[in-house]
This record gives sequence, structure tokens and C-alpha cells, in this order.
Amino acid sequence: EIPPDSAAFFYNYQALFTPGQAIDFFPGVEDSTGAIAQQSASVLSLQAGAYLVSYRISTTLSQPGYLQVTPSYLETGVYFATTANGSSAGGSAHFILQAAAPTTFSLTYSGSAAGSNGEVNVTFLRLHTGS
Repeated sequence: EIPPDSAAFFYNYQALFTPGQAIDFFPGVEDSTGAIAQQSASVLSLQAGAYLVSYRISTTLSQPGYLQVTPSYLETGVYFATTANGSSAGGSAHFILQAAAPTTFSLTYSGSAAGSNGEVNVTFLRLHTGS
């Protein structure tokens, strides 16, 4: 029996990103199965399983520096350096997260300076694996 599809989308627009702080999310499309849920403003909970994770982030840096975002699963982060005042910085990453047990997911902003006009989009697709 194939379990029902699980998918969810989270976002944040016009956000301020502070170095060393987790990024807050708002629900865009909620997962009706409950496998993917929002635990707090910056933490998402996932039931055991395999997930395709895709995220995109952008921000404006008021001075030269870099944007760096690291997921709680250190599979793949985003890094983008700028050399001008008021530059936009951004990037995206995609990876498969294998959760043997229920777990949580978050993104941490570790840029060189605060970012303004930030945007983040995170999509989870639970993968059906054969047994």
C-alpha cells in the first residue's frame, strides 16, 4: 500500500536576517498527512522517512560581505559574497534528507552582517520508498 503524498511549503518575505539566528517560516501549503509540520516559528518537524528538500534564499546586504545559510542537516548550504554596498545576495540548494526517526529541520543565517528585504522559500516532498 502506497502512503498518501506528503508535501509542504514554507516562506518568509521582507524578513530581516540576523547573523547566528534561525530563520522564521510561515506556512504556505500545509501537509494534510501531518508528516511535515511547523513546530515553532523557525523549526519544522518531520516524521521518519525520506524527503526531497529544496530551498531558496535572498537578502540585501547594506555593505560588502556575504550571505551564508546552513540547514540543520549539513547536507548543503548556501554562500554568496558581494563587494558593493546595497548588493543583493542569494542562492538555492536541494538535497535528500533521510530521517530514520522523527526529526526537526531549521535554517540558520550566518552572514557577515544583517540582511534586509530577505526572502526564503522551503519545499518538502516526502519520497515513497519501496519495501
